[in-house]
Amino acid sequence: MNTISATLLRNAGRVQLLRSTRLQHRFQSTQAVWQTKEIYQGGLAKAAKVMKLASVASFVGASCAVPFFFAGESDVPSAARTILAVTTIGMTGSSTAIITWALRPYITSLKLVYKDHPQIDPHTPLLIETMTFLAQSKTRLVFPEQLAPATMPLTSWVVEPPSESLASKAQQILSQINSSQNKITIAQPGDQFYAHSQGQISAEMQQVLAATKGIQ
Repeated sequence: MNTISATLLRNAGRVQLLRSTRLQHRFQSTQAVWQTKEIYQGGLAKAAKVMKLASVASFVGASCAVPFFFAGESDVPSAARTILAVTTIGMTGSSTAIITWALRPYITSLKLVYKDHPQIDPHTPLLIETMTFLAQSKTRLVFPEQLAPATMPLTSWVVEPPSESLASKAQQILSQINSSQNKITIAQPGDQFYAHSQGQISAEMQQVLAATKGIQ
């Protein structure tokens, strides 16, 4: 009798475990995952990337050429060589700095982050992609509610601090969508972005513009 009872208890435990596993699998299969949808591309993204790379290459080339100004014998005085070298570095360096400053906020791509279906409001997560100094992609997560009109030239928005609920939501999203190949960070207060607000833009991008606090 005890053997039969023990067998029945084991079988009941296995059935319960099987039911729990099935429910867990069913929950996981129906649980929505974060998806992205690109709704905007910077019209000058390719040109901006080429300009950045060309400016950096010219600065590196000029820096590498400096030793040749002082190599070998020449009738040119050392002071003149120094002035020429400093002028070359100064011109290429200043042009690279200006291009880097001007293109830093330029948005090359903007994507919606959603689960079931895209719904745009001030709390909709956005992935904004810009370029680094070496024209590599830099992606940041931000919400339209944080985007306020900027006062700097060549800048549309400046990022404001998020509320506690949005900051928590951003951390949850990043924990699910981040990968080693594509590292996404949270936009920091003071970050600046520039987007083309005129011309042909998608209806979804127009909704994003309307969901922000305004655009310069």
